[in-house]
Amino acid sequence: MVNTDLQRLIYTISNGNKPNNSDVVALNGIIDYVNSEKERDINNYELFAKLFINVFKNDIIKSKGNYQMSLDVVKMILKTKIGVSYESFKDEINQIWLENEIENKNFDINKLDYPKWDIELTKNKLNNVINNLIEDYG
Repeated sequence: MVNTDLQRLIYTISNGNKPNNSDVVALNGIIDYVNSEKERDINNYELFAKLFINVFKNDIIKSKGNYQMSLDVVKMILKTKIGVSYESFKDEINQIWLENEIENKNFDINKLDYPKWDIELTKNKLNNVINNLIEDYG
């Protein structure tokens, strides 16, 4: 719809026409779109803020109140490339799976299907979870 509204205004302006009611409707459509995008950004930042506060709080607890060290940890996480985060998650989840298999003696070392998660499976599963959370809470 925004594309149609933009085309309408481009036509009116480029031809030097006097704006009419259709142009007002088109302009209002664009304004509504911009406002909804801003609202979506606010919601997305709110999700980020809630996650930040929780991670920061948990890290402050672990560091016994070392505010600066906890903030540095969060900054380090934010600077990390997303691919590194996927890879780290994959490695950790595989390690947990393997430890559980060993602890429960549910494996035959000759038939052990390890690693359980590869990078593509990890990315796909995490992206699905993230997208579902954004849809549900964003």
